[in-house]
Amino acid sequence: MKKQPVFDRKYLKRVALWVAVTLLSLGTVIYLGYHIVKAFRTNADMIFARRSTLENTVTCDGYIMRTETPISAGVAAEGSLSSALEDGEKVKASEKVADIYSVPSPDIEAKLASIDRQITMLENCRTVSVTMGDTGAVDDSIFSTVVDMRRASESGNLGREASLHSDLFLKMKKRDVLTGEITDFDAKIAELNSKKDELRASLGTLMGTVAAPSSGYYYSECDGYEEIFSADKIDSLTVSSFDGMAKSEPSPPAGLDAGKIVTSFKWYLACPMSKDDAGKVKLRYENAPNVPIRVTMQNNAEVPLEMTVFNILTSGENGLVILECGEVKEGFDFTRLQSVRIVTDEVTGFSVPVSAVRMKDGKMGVFVLDQVTVEFRRIEVIGESGGNYLCREVSAEEADDPSEWLGQNDLIIIGGTGIREGMTYHPPKS
Repeated sequence: MKKQPVFDRKYLKRVALWVAVTLLSLGTVIYLGYHIVKAFRTNADMIFARRSTLENTVTCDGYIMRTETPISAGVAAEGSLSSALEDGEKVKASEKVADIYSVPSPDIEAKLASIDRQITMLENCRTVSVTMGDTGAVDDSIFSTVVDMRRASESGNLGREASLHSDLFLKMKKRDVLTGEITDFDAKIAELNSKKDELRASLGTLMGTVAAPSSGYYYSECDGYEEIFSADKIDSLTVSSFDGMAKSEPSPPAGLDAGKIVTSFKWYLACPMSKDDAGKVKLRYENAPNVPIRVTMQNNAEVPLEMTVFNILTSGENGLVILECGEVKEGFDFTRLQSVRIVTDEVTGFSVPVSAVRMKDGKMGVFVLDQVTVEFRRIEVIGESGGNYLCREVSAEEADDPSEWLGQNDLIIIGGTGIREGMTYHPPKS
């Protein structure tokens, strides 16, 4: 009798377990692969390599030096003055520049000066095209003024703080124009003129007028440094003598301050700095002696200047750069001491986010998408600003294989998971 085969249940269990493990492993691989691809597709942000320019600058203090003549208020020793002209306005010899009133009130004089500046700003905005909503530069300037006010208050410089308060108010009014809160310029100017009339009425009796001693540009206030920082001293300046000037105490005019006349359109900016920074300005001048240097001043952030180098002095570790300007721009703030930004160099290259940079075989570079393949492109960093590297553009004459280097319009991968050279990537359809 033939023996019947015995069914091996243990073998069946082993096979079933093997199949289950295999399916589980395959499922895990598929699951992980799906999420890796999904993460890559979601996070693979890209930008084109575009040329960008980075400015190298020197920041320092700048002292304005001009040919300034204080105006005498005659026999008046007290009272109030109300300016008849705007700061920077041209005036002829013997022309009226201010009225003298009997009631002394510095506070009302300051308010009148502030109103005059507001009216000038509104009249300028009425005659030029204003881009609504473009408040970035004004906001930065407002923040800078608030910081300066705090520093002036902490140092006990109450006069400087009061001056900055007026400047802050004007900038806030300008912001109202940019945001569209002020649109009826005529109505606003009429309102301000009415307020001026009310303030003048509180100054008492009109006692007389003040005339310009010579023709020039009129400014309503003296700071007491007119003779100290006189432009006629510019030829004999040394690092040491300028340091003494900067430490001098102001000499305000006796009696009423009737303002001053600036008799020359040419003015200077004396900038003390380190010897190294002075060397950077000198190198810029030597490389392009006929090209004006771009300068921005703290209280005139929206009015970049083109200035020329008058002299560069050094002594020990200290330097003094003297810049010259032959232009008086309308509405320009000639506050004696301001923070100054001097552009010493400009470099052009490709802007690359620092986070996108990778290292391969000891070489710095980025991943780019070449059609559907991820490739590595080398970079040479020449500057850094705002979380981005500026990378030099390598020409075909410089490199044996220019394709190894990042080029114009290369598609840089700036984010993603599991990115590696040689992998294929198809961007998701939008």
